[in-house]
Amino acid sequence: MDQLKLVVALLLTISALPFQTVASSSKVYPYNTYTTLHIDCGSPNPTYSTPDRILEWHTDQDFIKSEKNQIIKILLTKHTLIQTMNTLRFFPKGNKNCYNLPLFTQYKKFLFRARFYYGNYDGLSKPLSFRLEIDGKFWANVTASLSEEPVYHELFYIIKGEKVTVCLVRTTDDEVPFISFLEATKLLSESCKFLDNNTALYLHSRINYGANESVEQTVDVSTEINNRIWKSKELPDYLNIHSDVTPSGHLFYENSPPWPVTVYAIQAHNITDSIYLAFDFSPQTTIQQAYLVLYFMDPLYRSSPNQTSRVKIYTNNNKLVVADVPNFGRYEEKCQVVTLFPVPIVGSVADVTISPAESSTLAPLLNAIKVFSTIDVSKPAHLFKGKRKT
Repeated sequence: MDQLKLVVALLLTISALPFQTVASSSKVYPYNTYTTLHIDCGSPNPTYSTPDRILEWHTDQDFIKSEKNQIIKILLTKHTLIQTMNTLRFFPKGNKNCYNLPLFTQYKKFLFRARFYYGNYDGLSKPLSFRLEIDGKFWANVTASLSEEPVYHELFYIIKGEKVTVCLVRTTDDEVPFISFLEATKLLSESCKFLDNNTALYLHSRINYGANESVEQTVDVSTEINNRIWKSKELPDYLNIHSDVTPSGHLFYENSPPWPVTVYAIQAHNITDSIYLAFDFSPQTTIQQAYLVLYFMDPLYRSSPNQTSRVKIYTNNNKLVVADVPNFGRYEEKCQVVTLFPVPIVGSVADVTISPAESSTLAPLLNAIKVFSTIDVSKPAHLFKGKRKT
């Protein structure tokens, strides 16, 4: 297993190296292109690698569209856990300030993540809001926080050309946008199979149920190859179960779930009970449909082949799918990945119910879920109109 981890890590390192040509054409790029890009905004270090992960971080100075109106700030109060949170770049002037990301176009689907750690860098204890755009299309409204926990916004997006622009946009005159770091990670073609050129997926939640610690990308690059962040969540109304064995690496199935995610789960107490979950989209009241990805694998070894687990999945009381739940101890069985799209949002909430199917001999369970809303990227974002200070 250690040899496998080494091979995967080496392959990921090679894949992250910049390309200067594209094999399918003779075109030579005037800049490097990347399959994976990690930018530490405001960092004085040109490039550096973290010792516990094979990740190369770049300073942002080579990726900024214009060098005007930018100020680097090194925070006096250091973030205790994340080194890349200790510097930022803020933009006191200009309505729109952009980063140019040269990405290798053989890979169309990318995960984009922007993080914002205010850290009271200006001494005002007054974090402001601003807008985030990608290729001139709306991505998110950013509301900074005084919390030690960074704010981050994540988007799954199909790139349209050789460069992607990520812009920080003022929507009122007194806003001062800033950013701590920016990432782009290539995704395999089977990831988010319903994603298309006119639609992007904005992440609301990525939850590993039953787990008591997060399975973040800091664990190991061979475990989470897609640079996703999984937040742990134990639910007191259900059994929080897990396997005593946690294999390393990831599963070569749809969406490549990491092994640690599949060995934790929540389970109903009785075979006749259901699991009820609700996801509130109220901060974004204009959202009309959601995109859900659910992961199923029984983490407990069942010695009897007569024990079977099947679930019925409902959203807003409408039955959508009946799915088999494979057993962790039977390695010939795959992790069951169920994608639900489109899921209508009633009011501001999407309800999910997981019930036992008629032939199931085990109570229903769930390992993990990803919750996205859809963003129409066929239209440009609204222009800045401005607002006077009062």
